[in-house]
Amino acid sequence: MSLSRALLCLLLASPTVLAILQAPALPSAQPVTTADRIYTADQTSNTITVIKPLTNEVLGTIALGLPRMTNVLNPQYLQVVNSHGLGFSLDGVYLSHVSVTTNTLTVIRTANNSIVSQTSVDRASHEAFFEHDGRTVWVACRGTNFVNLVDGMNGGVIDRIETPPGPSKVLFSPNGKLAYVNHIKSPTISIIDVATRKVVGTITGLGDVFSDMMISADGSRLWAVHKMIGKPSIIDLETRTVVTVLDTGLESNHPNFAIINETTFGFIFLTFFKSIPASGTEPHGIWCSPDNKFMYWANEHSDTVDVVDLSTMSVVSTLSVGQESQALAFVANAVPPSSNTTGRENLGRQGLDKRVENRLISVTNSTKATALFTTRELEGLDMVQIIGRSLQINQTYVATAICYGYSAEVARFTIVKFKAIVPIPAELGCVVAPQVLSFLPFFDNYDIDSLELGLN
Repeated sequence: MSLSRALLCLLLASPTVLAILQAPALPSAQPVTTADRIYTADQTSNTITVIKPLTNEVLGTIALGLPRMTNVLNPQYLQVVNSHGLGFSLDGVYLSHVSVTTNTLTVIRTANNSIVSQTSVDRASHEAFFEHDGRTVWVACRGTNFVNLVDGMNGGVIDRIETPPGPSKVLFSPNGKLAYVNHIKSPTISIIDVATRKVVGTITGLGDVFSDMMISADGSRLWAVHKMIGKPSIIDLETRTVVTVLDTGLESNHPNFAIINETTFGFIFLTFFKSIPASGTEPHGIWCSPDNKFMYWANEHSDTVDVVDLSTMSVVSTLSVGQESQALAFVANAVPPSSNTTGRENLGRQGLDKRVENRLISVTNSTKATALFTTRELEGLDMVQIIGRSLQINQTYVATAICYGYSAEVARFTIVKFKAIVPIPAELGCVVAPQVLSFLPFFDNYDIDSLELGLN
């Protein structure tokens, strides 16, 4: 069984010409320069990795707090936890970042990687993006019915816009006049007038809830990908209607766009379809260079970023980044010459050069259930993460491995027990276990190739 997820490329209509700076961009946009940066939000190491795309150099990481599982459960721990969502201002001056466990929006000055402000927002915040004024950040908070508006320079929530339940992500039209909000609990897209802060329309007929989304460079299409059913809804933003729902495969996720030979391609991460094979495991987060020559994605379970040459549709370089990247953003002109900075200020090495191993196994006594084991080196302990697929509902599973130094009769020890309860709409009666975690000194004491998962 392959550990790599892959990318599916699908054709859209040819674009019109409009010069914009940030990707997704039309063909008139500038090439990659020394001022550009790529950022990944790394959940386990609690960092943002900073990359110089002109040379594919990993410059270092911005430490937002302590990594798992050091001191983050201490009642006196005051920093943020679980680096996750990324956005940026249109001019590239600021990066917006969401820490999903502490519900914190952090605004970072890209020229020197310094923190401008931090704001506590509503429950289960997920993704945030700058309004075109370059100051106001819109934060989608999944645990509420609200999008929070934050003063990115001074900090603080300055407004809330009510939407259907579970707003998950906010994107803006190319001219900045409209905002589009998807939802984890509603199969709709809310359309908000940015000037009045009012909902002015709703797009219905989506294939499902729980979607990630992106707008094409010309502003004509929005792709909302429904991970749990493996279907993207393709939306015409001029008519505000769903024109089709594609069947791309289970766990499709994270769409983005690139224009190749005057044709717009949509890119979607897939688990069970191969078009451009990723070098690592579980891609999560994708962005194109403004000149449409390179696509970049993070491999969540391999702690790497792939660089894809779009002229050959192949991975040409793989970079080691922080641990468990959840998002990736390409920010053009992040460190312009006028900033009088090197772009290396305030960077360290937290989360880099750590061991990570993946094993995909069949579940014992099952004809189709599988489990992906990801084992990471942490500070003091290691983290074993399990993603179980096609499991039996409400059944207890036990993960085991052989411990070094014991006789064969007693060598296998329990790593963790869990129940799988998240249903799979496309597989009646089956469930997934999306993130089971166990912390123990694994690498020095257990045989990673002996990992097993079975019913208790």
